[in-house]
Parts: sequence; structure tokens; C-alpha cells
Amino acid sequence: MAWRPAAIDIAATGAMEIVVRDDAEALGRVIALPPSERLAALAEMAGAVEDDAGTLAFLRQIHEQGDGFRLGRVDPHHRQGLDRLVAADAWGGLRRQLNRAWEAIRAAVPGIRHPTRVDVTLSLGNPDDGFFIERNLGYYGMGSTPGTIWLVCWPTEYNLPRIGACGVHELVHNIRSANIADFGLAEWIVQEGLAEVFTLELCGPESTGGWYAAVTGRELEATWDRVTAAFGTGASFPDWTPYVMGDEAARRFGAAPAGIPHMGGYAVGRRLVERHLAAAGITAAQAIARPTQEILSGAGL
Repeated sequence: MAWRPAAIDIAATGAMEIVVRDDAEALGRVIALPPSERLAALAEMAGAVEDDAGTLAFLRQIHEQGDGFRLGRVDPHHRQGLDRLVAADAWGGLRRQLNRAWEAIRAAVPGIRHPTRVDVTLSLGNPDDGFFIERNLGYYGMGSTPGTIWLVCWPTEYNLPRIGACGVHELVHNIRSANIADFGLAEWIVQEGLAEVFTLELCGPESTGGWYAAVTGRELEATWDRVTAAFGTGASFPDWTPYVMGDEAARRFGAAPAGIPHMGGYAVGRRLVERHLAAAGITAAQAIARPTQEILSGAGL
């Protein structure tokens, strides 16, 4: 699919092109269509060819089962949500924050490996999913595949000022994934911690962290013990998801809960990375390409 390239050039020098697709006008046209015509229009908007089954499956999953706005529902709130994103200059803010983030990373780690191009898509979320709105605060992103960042948002007073910061978090995943080949639970936790701490450094103390803000005190201590004890276990995302996203999300994905509060792995990752950075006397930007074990060791694990 055009906006999720199958092959990405990775470079250690030179510029990185960040392409934020300003889809507001196109999304408006999709929303105005009869439900039966919307999937094909979304696929065309994404640059898919007629027989691109992968794009169609992705879009169908996002907009029928995931957190994207529902294609089969005629709802005036969809237009209102899109108008709020436009009024807040969501796409422009995202572009500015991502460029700031890349300049900061490139200055901190000259020669870091990176995708030569990152395609960024912001889609409209589903306002009727209580878990998405209440527990995920109406927004999140996916950026673990170098060259692609996808974000979804149903605009609220809380998340509108933080969409750019969410993109910054995902850019850290994009760049770290271009430098670290091995992946498991420990690396996933490290990635979330690095992405969160770098976002805080660049965008300020209120820019992120709401998803796991309640995981503090004794609950954080217990979560730390459970998550770090599971390092080295599991073989795939269903095994690791409960430890990163918590029991509620695990159940939604059909995985077995592990006694972890909502997004508890993020809180563990942030503490872990902060301990490493304090011990090493460096910033999150400087640690983005450091090996997993080095970061764990620096955090006392």
C-alpha cells in the first residue's frame, strides 16, 4: 500500500523526509459518501490499487473492529470531529513536532540509522468506543515499522494539544527499530520508556503520560516486579501485550491477563529508562540506539 511501504531504505547519513499526509479534505469527502462507497474511497485515498488486499484488510479492520470511525454509520459527529482536528491544525502541528524531534535526534546521535522517508497518517477515531475514549484518551499511534507512522484520534480538549507529541513518541519507535534488530518483551518495554522520556524532554512535562498516570506507588512497585520478572519469556505479541498494555487491553485482544494495570508496562518502561539515563548522565535522545541489555544494566537489572 502506498502509505505503508513494503521496503524502506535505511541510511546512517543524510536527510530523512517526513511526509505528513494532510487528509482532512479527503476524509471529509469519505464521510459524505454513502456507507457502501466509503471503503473503496478510503483505499483510493491511501493510494491502493484495486487488488491491494492488504490495504483493504487493514482499513476494514481499523474501521470495522479497531478504533477508526465506523464506515457503516452515518453520524454527524464524524464531521464535527474532523472539523475540530482542522481547527486545531492537527496535521500542521504534527508535521512541526516531528521535524523538531528528528533534528533533536540527529544532533544528539550523528550517524544514527534511520528510514530515508517516513509516511505519516492521522485518521479520525471512533467516538462511540468507551475503551478508546476513556482508557486510551481518544488517541494513540503505531510506529514500530520504520518508514510508517499511523495515528488515530477522536479530538478532545485533552488530546488535541498532544497529537504532535504522540507523533514524536512514534518517531522514536521508527528510528530505534531501524537500529535494534532483536525484539522481545524487554525491548518493547525499553522502547516505550525511551519514546515517553524523549517526548517529555522535547515537548514538556504535560505532553504525554496520561495513559498510565494512575500507576504509582505500591501499584507501580508491584507492576515493576511482574513485568521485569517476565523479561525473556514469551515468543510473540500476544504473549507480551498483557505486560505492556495491561489486562484490559489484553482481554480486548484475546490474550490472557497477567495482573498488570492499564498501560502499566509504559510506567515501568519510563522508570527503567529514567534510571538508565540518570546513571549514564545522558538524554533519551542519546540513548535511542543503545542496546537493550546496556539500558537494562544501567537501570540495575
